[in-house]
Parts: sequence; C-alpha cells; structure tokens
Amino acid sequence: MAKPTDPRTLAVTILAKVAAQGSYANLTLDATLRQHDLSPRDTALVTNLVYGVIQHALTLDYYLKPFVKARKLDPWVHALLQTAVYQMVYLDKIPLHAIFYESTAIAKRMGNVGIGKFVTAVLRNLQRSQRPDLTKLQPAAYRMSIMYSIPEWLVAKMMDQVGAEKAEAIFATVDRPAAASLRVNTTKITPDQLLAELQQTLPDVAVSALTPVGLVAPGGHLAGLSEFAAGEFTIQDESSMLVAPSLDVQPGDQVLDACAAPGGKTTHIAQYLDAAQGGQVTALDLHPHKVQLITANAKRLGLAERVTAMAMDAREAADTFAPGSFDKVLVDAPCSGLGLIRRKPEIRYDKDPASIAKLPEIQFEILDAVASLVKPNGRLTYSTCTMVEEENQAVVARFLSAHPEFSAVAVPTLTPVKAHGAPALQLFPDDYGTDGFFIASLVRN
Repeated sequence: MAKPTDPRTLAVTILAKVAAQGSYANLTLDATLRQHDLSPRDTALVTNLVYGVIQHALTLDYYLKPFVKARKLDPWVHALLQTAVYQMVYLDKIPLHAIFYESTAIAKRMGNVGIGKFVTAVLRNLQRSQRPDLTKLQPAAYRMSIMYSIPEWLVAKMMDQVGAEKAEAIFATVDRPAAASLRVNTTKITPDQLLAELQQTLPDVAVSALTPVGLVAPGGHLAGLSEFAAGEFTIQDESSMLVAPSLDVQPGDQVLDACAAPGGKTTHIAQYLDAAQGGQVTALDLHPHKVQLITANAKRLGLAERVTAMAMDAREAADTFAPGSFDKVLVDAPCSGLGLIRRKPEIRYDKDPASIAKLPEIQFEILDAVASLVKPNGRLTYSTCTMVEEENQAVVARFLSAHPEFSAVAVPTLTPVKAHGAPALQLFPDDYGTDGFFIASLVRN
C-alpha cells in the first residue's frame, strides 16, 4: 500500500489543497517538501506531477469526462484521477501497472474500497478506449483550449488581438517547460566570470539572447547555489531584465520604483547607480512585509546603500515627494500576470474577463499619480507581465491623452530586440522563450 509520504500521495494532497483553498501551487509545494525528507528522485516526481497536472488540467479533464460523466468528485479524487491520466499521457517511462496499482492504493487509503474500485474502473476504461485526436476539435478556439489547456475566453481574446496563428504559437510555447534564468550582479562579477563559475556545475548554462547580463539554464535549483548566497546573481526572467535598461539610468540619478516588491527590478536599477555621486533608488510597495523583501534582496546583493525602501501606496506618492523629484520613474504595474502562465500555470484558471476589466483603472491611476514626480526631460517606464492590450497599449494611450507633456519613445535595450508594438516593446512567450512582457518608455518634454 502507498505510504502517506510517497510522491503520488503528496502530489494529490497538494493539488487537492490548491483546488479547494485557492492556494498558490508553488508555496504549497515548497511547504510540503520542507515537511518531508524525500529523495531527489521523489522530490522531482512530486514537482513534476503537481505542475504537470496544473499545466494540462483542461486536457486531462477532457480525457476523463466520458468516464466520470456528471459525477461530482471530491477535490482529492479529482486530483488523483488527473495525476493518473497525466502519467499515462505525458510520462511514458512510468509503466501502466504501476500507475494503476498506486492510484488504486491511494484511493483506498484516502477514501475506501468503493472509491478504489471507481478509480480502477475509470482508468481501465480510459486505457481500453482510443484517445481522441485533439487536433480535429472544432472550432479553433475550443481546439486550442483543450490542446493547450487555456481557458476558451483567453484563447478567443488572444486570437482577436494577435491572430489565430500567433495565438497558437504562444500557447504551444507555454505548453513547454520554462528555462531557469538569472541576472548577473555586475557590481560583484562579470557575466563571463559567472558563466565560467556556473558551467562547472551547470554545463548547459548559456548567455541570454535578450540581454548580456542574463544567463539561462534548462533547469536547476539556482537559488541553492553558493554564488546566489554570495550575491553574485539573482533570479529573474529574461524579459524582466529589459526593464531597468529601458530607464537609461545614469550613476547620479534619483529613481523611483513605484511598485517594487520583491525588488528584482529595484536591485537591477541600483546596479547602474553610484551612491558616491548621489545615485539612489526609492522603492515603494503597499505592504510592509514586502518592503522587507526588497531590503533583504538589496542587502544580499551588496546594494543596500543605493536602495531606500518604504511602505506606500504609489497612488499617494505625490503627497510625499515634491514635483520633479526624480530623474527616472518606473511603474511596474500590478497586472493580470498572463505573461507568466508557463512559469505559474494556475494563473490561467484564476483569471476571468471581469477581474481583468478592473485592472486598467488601477494601472492608469498609478501612472497618473506619479507623472508630476518626473523631472522635465526625465523618463517614465510603464511595464507589465501581461499580454493583453487593455492592460498595456490602452493604458499608455489613455495616459498620453491625459498628459500631453509626455511622449512615447523607443525603448532602450542593451542588445537589439525583435519585439512588437513599437515604440513600445511587447514580448510574447514564443518570441524568445521567455515570459510575456510589455514595456513603454515615456519622456517628459
């Protein structure tokens, strides 16, 4: 019989908790793994099952639907069936008899003999049936939704905004595992030096195609490396590394990072500053505990003297800072996060059109509130980690209409970047294999 701490049982428990309580998968997974002394192999299997099921949930449910029909399943039974089908479809190295035996044993232990028989029957019927050809589904939005496990409303939105071919390229990329990426702390080490160091343990690590200060690897626990503890790098997606250069920061600049936690972009900005020349980045976040994260990240990277972090609603910044206080201002706005759906697969199921509809107003309010803080000839960057026009281009257009003293200009980058939406920069996951991201550079005339 399956042990209470075997990887499949743990995966089912985590998935059921995420489904029933709306917990974040990464936090629930990390907390569970800390509580159990698993082998590296079992840790990898739990992680694979949890993220794999979430990533392919709509596809798995499509395969299951004919065999569970309208029966209402407890969250853990649903999760158990999903993990079994995920192994059957996507993990071809696991024998069927092992999947059936373990799944039935878990069903009996967590439920009863009757649930065990039900699970066995579903899996046997699924095994005997011919798996449907998802490529034949119609219409196109429904087909993509089931094939790539993307809610149909989001498929339709992306098809409308970028076209069916581009939308499918995006979803196909999201369906593949994301690479691990890091940003070199150039105040402590050069990219070439860090690359040489890391290649001793991660031979596949390579320089990012998007930025010379980024390194990428197919996988690996980068935050567990000694170089991370020494502050030689921080974890950051490649597309996010384009934000700080977009500000064209000079050593003596006063910079405001209006929505800063956990501090990735704040510390990147700080790398360009020189405290001896008066350079300083003021980092704001609404939540005090997140301000502590900014401070801790700056300290680990040896950049604390260049960073001032404080708890503040960015929409109230003009009440504290005088007009024209900053050479550069960054608004990395709260957003739907739809550009992150490969790295954080549950996001796709957490969002709906109504929740997204509320965000552009908040995004505009923040931009509007900080506009007066930008010096004449200063620069304001607006960025999001989403892909939909209403949170990106539409917000910028509204801001420019309300603030004719600002003009949109080309986004500065360290290396040439092929992107969409000039003069703004829109990256989709299929462009460079990164998160979806949007950056607009606005100069005060």
